[in-house]
Amino acid sequence: MIKTKNELQERRGLIDDNPLVDVAACLFLEDIADKQGASGMNNYLVSLATSLAKSMPVEEYDTWDDFIDALVNGESIISAFEEVEAITPNCAVTKKCPFTRGWQEYTKRIGEFSKIHTDVAEYYNSVYKPCVINSMCIIHQTFRNAAAERINIKGKPLKCANIAAVWEDGTRKIAPDEWLPILLEKAQITSTDLNMILRNNADVWVIYTD
Repeated sequence: MIKTKNELQERRGLIDDNPLVDVAACLFLEDIADKQGASGMNNYLVSLATSLAKSMPVEEYDTWDDFIDALVNGESIISAFEEVEAITPNCAVTKKCPFTRGWQEYTKRIGEFSKIHTDVAEYYNSVYKPCVINSMCIIHQTFRNAAAERINIKGKPLKCANIAAVWEDGTRKIAPDEWLPILLEKAQITSTDLNMILRNNADVWVIYTD
């Protein structure tokens, strides 16, 4: 069921976190990196995000339209922590990264992000799927991919892949050239469409079933 404007605004308000929690979380991750390095921090982030997704309930949908309605209304686990819009039946965007406030609160109170947040992203990109900008992207994208595995549409498991991400400072990360044409085709958008979408959104991702 489509939610009212007030209900959606109320939900978006609930997504915001306490600034103290945001700053402490960033410092906690840096502490892990100091002790375990980029690889140890990466393993922790992937494990954390995967465990969170696995704690969410399994979802079953009779039709693709039913799933899309749940997705954009924040009623699906895959959109539990972010505001999502469907650009095409197979292309979704994250309007604003759920970690934006954390980054803003950290930089306002502490200063620039520690380099380890990008170092761990470089490690992730070399080992996993190369489309993350920093440690926050690792948590975000890993959760989304793991959550997708808990969703079935007409008995088929949902699949999800990130096409591109934009961070608050304008930094972009786009899927490798060898993957991009396939992802764009599945998403039913062109490279021109992608560039336009990235002007006003944080993440662009493809969703589909085999």
